Amino acid sequence: AVQRFGTGGVGLVFGPVTALWFLAIGLSGLKHIITDPEILWAISPHYIVAFFINSPDVSFVTVGAVFLAVTGAEALYADLGHFGRKPIVLAWLAIVFPCLLLNYAGQGAYVLAKGGTVGHP
Repeated sequence: AVQRFGTGGVGLVFGPVTALWFLAIGLSGLKHIITDPEILWAISPHYIVAFFINSPDVSFVTVGAVFLAVTGAEALYADLGHFGRKPIVLAWLAIVFPCLLLNYAGQGAYVLAKGGTVGHP
């Protein structure tokens, strides 16, 4: 139904909605980071090295999952013909990446605050 508006028409609606979504998840993560800022220690490379040393099997599977998630971003670059490299890189660095980091760190802070156990919301 929306195809008749073309890429430009869909982008006029989809772009702002997506930006609001990323800002919302970023702010929800920031709320939990402020509550439990201990999660920021996870930025230290010491913990990833310790993870690989102490849990080689689990770390191998985890790295595989991370690579799958990162390669999923390949879909962004499939649309280079529509948007161009510069807008995609700008959107990724200015909105998507920071908001995802805030959200994922916020989820970690939430789990830490709950003693490592979280039920279904």
